[in-house]
Amino acid sequence: MSEPKLTLGEKLGIARLELRGIRRAAAGIEDQPDIDRGIERIRDRARKRATGKK
Repeated sequence: MSEPKLTLGEKLGIARLELRGIRRAAAGIEDQPDIDRGIERIRDRARKRATGKK
């Protein structure tokens, strides 16, 4: 299944989460499941929007 096109807001949201993950990695925190869940949540919203489901 191909990924839906992300809006600018969604791209910025993912970038914000990735920056938070980079800062944590620099502090020595390796395991970051909340960052992964956040990114997946944004992508799920985009998939739902693309298919027209709520």
